Amino acid sequence: MAKRGGQNKGKVVGAKRAFTEAQIQGLRLALTTKGMVRDLALFETALSTMLRSGDLVRLKVSDVRDSLGQMKRSFTIRMEKTSKPVEVTISETAREAIEALIAHNGIDDQHYLFTAPTRPKGEHMASVTYRKLVKDWCRLIHLDPAQYSTHSLRRTRPSIIYRRTGNLRSIQLLLGHSNIGMTQRYLGIEEEDALDLARQHEV
Repeated sequence: MAKRGGQNKGKVVGAKRAFTEAQIQGLRLALTTKGMVRDLALFETALSTMLRSGDLVRLKVSDVRDSLGQMKRSFTIRMEKTSKPVEVTISETAREAIEALIAHNGIDDQHYLFTAPTRPKGEHMASVTYRKLVKDWCRLIHLDPAQYSTHSLRRTRPSIIYRRTGNLRSIQLLLGHSNIGMTQRYLGIEEEDALDLARQHEV
């Protein structure tokens, strides 16, 4: 792991872990049991859409719900980092959590989905707040917060898909990466993983 300057100066920085399927269930249970409506919706949306934090916190009700008030199964968003459009899906679990959030907050199509009490009314949640929440969620199920970040949620679903299918090209498209090498590095695929994949798909 390398050491970086700036806010990470002096800290060991490396790729954060993806959550396991057992940890996902544990987090769902903890957030549901504690009645954390916003946090559950944020967690499920992040897990399902695989969006970067900056794109996730800027989602509005109109992004996820159509003009008739029905939840969308997918939508297209232009990524802030690359300016490229990417289509993302919203799982049934995420749709239910988002609907509960919208009803709980009484918000309409022009409102941001995710806000925080510390932000001026009408503004979306800050990315730094989202990062802190992920750390808090880890503590709920006794995970080391230092091992996880917002990128853990972005990486979780792709990592599971890769382990089940070995299809890197599909994951590249889902994440909006410009090349497959970037996707391989992002998922932290080791040499042995690549060799196993080659053995499974001999020609």
